[in-house]
Amino acid sequence: MKSIFRLIPWIAVVLLAILLLLARTDAKQEPELVINRTAVLQEIEALGKMELVKYNFKEITELTQISETYFNLFKLGPDQKIALISTGQAVGCVDLTKLEESDVRVENDTLYVKLPSPEICYYKLDMDKTRIYNLETNWLKDERAFIQEAYKQAEDEIRSAALSSGILSQTRTNAELILKPMLEKISGRAVVIQFSMDVQIGPATQRK
Repeated sequence: MKSIFRLIPWIAVVLLAILLLLARTDAKQEPELVINRTAVLQEIEALGKMELVKYNFKEITELTQISETYFNLFKLGPDQKIALISTGQAVGCVDLTKLEESDVRVENDTLYVKLPSPEICYYKLDMDKTRIYNLETNWLKDERAFIQEAYKQAEDEIRSAALSSGILSQTRTNAELILKPMLEKISGRAVVIQFSMDVQIGPATQRK
């Protein structure tokens, strides 16, 4: 019994040494950086539909509506013709509200974000700078509808010109340049930007 009492101080010393060693080991461990994917996602979604590039165009649009011919002898009035000098713009964007939590992931020290594909979010004519410089109408036809059709064709030409000029590619490039440093600051990690594979042009109704 006496021998056990003699060992108590030594046991206390050993336990104290173990506790000190554990405390020193814990102090050397750096705090783990925890990335809350939901928080990062909310930060990105708050940016909404991010407009990243704007292309301006000036073009000439010509439209002819041939009048009906009867019995190969005569026409019911003259052909309708219109020529527009139009100015307009197309804007490329990334709709960040389409992001889902599965599009944000962390691997080791890197944050991977898969963005929706770039799209033309809208295209439009600048009506203050669009002029009709030639108009020939048929009094039997709807002149207003004919003019509106010419405007619509001019708008469609803006969309086509923007696509052929590489607006989607430029939108993608600008998205990486702008969002990458922003997300690195938010997360504190290296960021890799990826995109969905499908190419979005944006619905024709998205004219402003």
